[in-house]
Amino acid sequence: MTARLRLATLCAAALGLAALPLAAQDPSIDFGKDDNEYARDGQCDDPRFTGPGMTNVMLTDDIGRDASDCRAAFATGDVTMNPLFARPANNGAIIFGDDTSTFANDGDCDDIRFVGPKSAEDIFLFEHVGHDASDCRAGFNSGELRWQGHLADPERGQTYEEITGGT
Repeated sequence: MTARLRLATLCAAALGLAALPLAAQDPSIDFGKDDNEYARDGQCDDPRFTGPGMTNVMLTDDIGRDASDCRAAFATGDVTMNPLFARPANNGAIIFGDDTSTFANDGDCDDIRFVGPKSAEDIFLFEHVGHDASDCRAGFNSGELRWQGHLADPERGQTYEEITGGT
């Protein structure tokens, strides 16, 4: 943890949000909660952010679950909002990405930034974010899917543990 990040974390803990720069108080960003396994370890685990303050492993299960680390890193400029997850100003501003996912062009949107009737059945992996554009664009344009990319508590679909029974 850098000295700058330690100082920002201590200030935030001692003085609350009032001690953070205005950027970290941006009301359009819901940083979420601190309820993942690696919360409060000095690295931001939420893939909605990007930058040198991020962990190396990105999991969709960590969205909105490392608020203190991400807020502190955002305040110091060590992370910024990942453009793929930024709230679009309008529907035309959504960055759908490309079709390089293993499951691209199969008729199902596999990108956690979009949610619809079949989302509870899906397994959302970080490597599919921004890489199933045609399926997601078609579902979004038809009204079957809606945007949830900026949310700290998105519909997450099935987990590996749910599918395998924890084995």
